[in-house]
Amino acid sequence: MGVADGVGGWSRHRRTPYADPTPSALFARRLMHYCSEEVDAASEEQHLADADSYSEADVDLYADLEDSLEDLEDGLDVLMILEKAYEKALKSHVRPTDTGISSSGSRSPSPSDSKPKRASTPSPESQSPPGVVPLFEGSSTALVAILEHPASSRPTKADTALFGPPPTSGKAAQPQVSTDGAVIRIAHLGDCMGMLIRGEEIVWRTEEMWWNFNTPVQLGPASSTKPHDARIFTIPVQEDDILILASDGLSDNLWDADILDEVVRFRRSFMGTTPPAKPNDGDAFATAPPAPASAAHTATATPASSATFRRSTLAGMLSEALCSRAKRVSETRGPRKASATTTTTTTTTTTTTTTTTKSVLTASEAGARGPQADVPFAKRAKEQGKLFEGGKPDDISVLVAVISPVG
Repeated sequence: MGVADGVGGWSRHRRTPYADPTPSALFARRLMHYCSEEVDAASEEQHLADADSYSEADVDLYADLEDSLEDLEDGLDVLMILEKAYEKALKSHVRPTDTGISSSGSRSPSPSDSKPKRASTPSPESQSPPGVVPLFEGSSTALVAILEHPASSRPTKADTALFGPPPTSGKAAQPQVSTDGAVIRIAHLGDCMGMLIRGEEIVWRTEEMWWNFNTPVQLGPASSTKPHDARIFTIPVQEDDILILASDGLSDNLWDADILDEVVRFRRSFMGTTPPAKPNDGDAFATAPPAPASAAHTATATPASSATFRRSTLAGMLSEALCSRAKRVSETRGPRKASATTTTTTTTTTTTTTTTTKSVLTASEAGARGPQADVPFAKRAKEQGKLFEGGKPDDISVLVAVISPVG
């Protein structure tokens, strides 16, 4: 799973038609598209390596499989996936030659924070298909996470079970995989937020990577930053841990305590009040409202399927709740003075956020914050001597995953 957040500063250089995605939005979409493509390709290699459709032990074939297994025995390389996706995104980040946009005009979001320069890729024009030229505008942050189970032992010599599988009767047995030893590998570059919650505590969180205030480290054709500059994390996980990946629209408007508050509320509703769910503990799944007798009976009869359903529902509803709460905060207005930056940000948000309706803070949320309470973005702005009150209008994307045992 991953999040890429297009850098909105490029909109100050050139306006795009309402219906057209900005260069940053295009680059972010392409980056995540190719990350998904790379994961699918690597997973397919694993399936082929584990396939048992060979009639005889072919030496050359086994050698190829051995090489593939050696590459994959430590799991998917999250940095390699990001690097390959980045290269593909650069090659596909083009524009038609007949448009009026200059491919080499503005190369950074603003002169004052122009640390990134045009990437020194060899002859990008020569790599572009006919009729298009490279687009040097647009950039994106990135946060990619991969769940890995312990590597299974692989054969040290040609195994007859690999090339000549024994006859099977009925459904093939699936390996029993637990979360013991499972880890999440994360590549982080920019100011998207990653957070791991275990029980009712935050056990890990990313730190934002910035060049300047409100200028995150970013990938793009005009940026000197490369995927190898990303911070890499390997985090052990347990059953029912909750992983949150989100754009900075969430972390700019909600404090960590606000996010944890939502997680705890939904966890108690769906997973019971005991922080870490215990295996084979039916009571842990019997407290979700509503709990009619039929539902309780189903949970007892099929605990595995019931737990899977509850985790899936928890993830989806928690994602929606976090988005909604952050959106409500972002739409609050303080008595701050209008500025060019504020106007641009608001315009960008209006253009890209089309599915969220306008709302107001609930009484409990407003009371908890108080009339002068700052959001995280406002606090950072004040630390830089800038005036900012109220919420920060921004695009908000939230992914939620609940770690679940397999088998």
